[in-house]
Amino acid sequence: MQTNNFVKKILKNKHRIMNIEKLKKMYQDINIEDYSDKKLYKQIYYAKNKWVLISLKKDLFYVKDFQENEDIDDIINKFYWKLLKKYIKEQYWNDYFIWGIKSLEILNNNFFILDKIFIINPYKRAEEVLLKLKKISNISYKIKWYDNLKSFKIYKKQIEKIYVDGNMFFVANYELALLESLYSISVEDERYVIELIKKNIRKNYKKINLEVFEYFLRYGKYGSSIKRIYEISLWIRPDFAAKIKKILKRWYWM
Repeated sequence: MQTNNFVKKILKNKHRIMNIEKLKKMYQDINIEDYSDKKLYKQIYYAKNKWVLISLKKDLFYVKDFQENEDIDDIINKFYWKLLKKYIKEQYWNDYFIWGIKSLEILNNNFFILDKIFIINPYKRAEEVLLKLKKISNISYKIKWYDNLKSFKIYKKQIEKIYVDGNMFFVANYELALLESLYSISVEDERYVIELIKKNIRKNYKKINLEVFEYFLRYGKYGSSIKRIYEISLWIRPDFAAKIKKILKRWYWM
């Protein structure tokens, strides 16, 4: 009977995310005197077998209406950005930005959810699970002669706010996103990234602020990325490439 009551109580929260603490309180409300963690997890296991609870990661669950056809991908797409925002807020507040190709994709209105998202921050380096196979890779940059926090402050001057699914995120600004996309590019991503860079140069070369390139070169950063953008631009916009060449001669090439 307790099991049935527990499941009924869970089902009042259909289509919501619930953590273990919330489920614990719900079960205690049914019978606090007979509560134990072992009994709680037994009831959770029962609810999962009944397709009432779907495990998203350790101690985090989605309450499913077993009469509806929802798969894990639908659930992840529905809650990913909200949970990512919650994670970032708890970890970093405003001291972060979304890194790499994802930042450029977001600026191009591509919100496709990758298996791994990279978050630059001044505090830690660690890979963690957000939802099922969706991971967060936390990265700290360090610029020569600066500690992690001072290094991050240099980057923070080149980030902007973007809203994704109603949630505000800090992402690399357009120029930094271009540079980050070409930074330590993987072999499997190279073709896609190069084509995306070409597309952005063709469409927005007049809007690209080359002072941002110069800003990072003064700190000894992104020389190879800027050189790569120069080489790509030679075939698309030679006039734009000529402007990059001047910057490279001043700050990068001997």
